[in-house]
Amino acid sequence: MKFKDDNGKELPKKVQKRVNEFIDSLEKVSWFKPSPDLKKADVEKQAKFTLDCFGIKAKIEYRHLRTEKDWASARDSAWDSAWDSARDSARASAWDSAWDSARASAWDSAWASARASARDSAWDSARASAWDSAWDSARASARASARASARDSAWASARASALDSAWDSAWDSAWASQEILLEDNKDFKEEYPNGAFKQLMKLWEMGLYPVGVLKNKKFVIYVPPCKMEFPFKINI
Repeated sequence: MKFKDDNGKELPKKVQKRVNEFIDSLEKVSWFKPSPDLKKADVEKQAKFTLDCFGIKAKIEYRHLRTEKDWASARDSAWDSAWDSARDSARASAWDSAWDSARASAWDSAWASARASARDSAWDSARASAWDSAWDSARASARASARASARDSAWASARASALDSAWDSAWDSAWASQEILLEDNKDFKEEYPNGAFKQLMKLWEMGLYPVGVLKNKKFVIYVPPCKMEFPFKINI
């Protein structure tokens, strides 16, 4: 994809290259699918660094993402204003450098790419949660028809939550694309030398669901089910 400034002039090739590479990489992210080798120490380090990059102090809290209710709770918690300063800085820097047009193009491309790939992964994870819920219901009633009914109901609800979760990942990806676009911008670089959403993206790339900093000053990170010790040996 070709990115142009507000006057219709193509941006430098190195800028084009790094933004397109980032957008292309979104299709390969293991959304909502943590690696069995994921270590709590690595997550803690990245989470703390992410908060530092945003200039926010908060306690990190991990929560399971195993049932349909977990998915719904995660989505309900997701929207917050803790990241607003980084968003505003990116917008202002793009505007001042007459790159607002390129910023909009990068945003649209990253958002669409991330949402499409994250949606499929979220559906897979949410569907597993729906089946678990359906099985529990069927086991209690001991009727096949009850299981089918519970499965359909749980899947419909889980599917809706998964779509919302994919939207969250796409939103953060789109903001990360802005920072990659503006890596050479003097003003933005001075304020966010390591980026902010770029660092948040690394938690998404670990297969986690970083919903953000809530009103209680806790940075909540949901951990989808997988065969690993983390986070089952910590208090959540």
